[in-house]
Order: sequence, then structure tokens, then C-alpha cells
Amino acid sequence: MHKEIMNFSDDIHRFIILEMFLKTLDRDKLYVSQLKMGKILEEWYDQKSHETFQDLKKLRDYLYKQGCKIEKQRSDEFVTEYFVLFRGVTETRTYTNIAIRNWVSHEMRRVLGMEYLTPQDRK
Repeated sequence: MHKEIMNFSDDIHRFIILEMFLKTLDRDKLYVSQLKMGKILEEWYDQKSHETFQDLKKLRDYLYKQGCKIEKQRSDEFVTEYFVLFRGVTETRTYTNIAIRNWVSHEMRRVLGMEYLTPQDRK
């Protein structure tokens, strides 16, 4: 891993997880309407989706200003690869789908105010 990319590693990781968390919120919202408290939960999902989108946008803009671009390269049933271009240096990050699900679960715990892991906890 290139030294400059290492300085932004946590931000790159957070961007990937926020992007997947936003997709998960949007997908899960489709099933909430069947619940008795569906309307209230839909409002909560809308609010959290908006907040997450704003966080993701700020982080994307920050990384872009630092010279970083992140794109989802490929995905199958086991792994998802991301292509990171940082000031002319390229890197491929491979996440197992189980790991992504776990990190998205930690993000949901954070949003709900429950105990969760941070990227610093994995070091």
C-alpha cells in the first residue's frame, strides 16, 4: 500500500461502508411498510438516508479534493472489489461480502446509538 493512501485509508474505508449502508437502508425501507409502525419507520429511514447521503457526499468531496477517486470494480456472491485512484497511484481493495455486511451492521449500530466498532478498533 502506498504511504499517501495509508493516510486516507480510514476515510476510504468509511466511504465504502457508508455507500453500502445507504444502499442497505434504501433496500430495507421497501419491507418496512408492511409493519404496523411502518409510516414512522419509513420517516426514520428517510431521515437516516438523507443524513447518510450528506455524510457520504461530504466525504466524497473531501477525498476528491485530496485527489482520491473510488469506484466499485466488480462484485460476485463472495467478494466485492473497489478501485482506488489516489494522485496517480492505483490500488484495488477487496472486501469479502461477509466483512462488508459486518461493517454495515456496525454502522447501523452507530446510527441506533448502540455499541459499535470503529476503523481504529480493527488496528
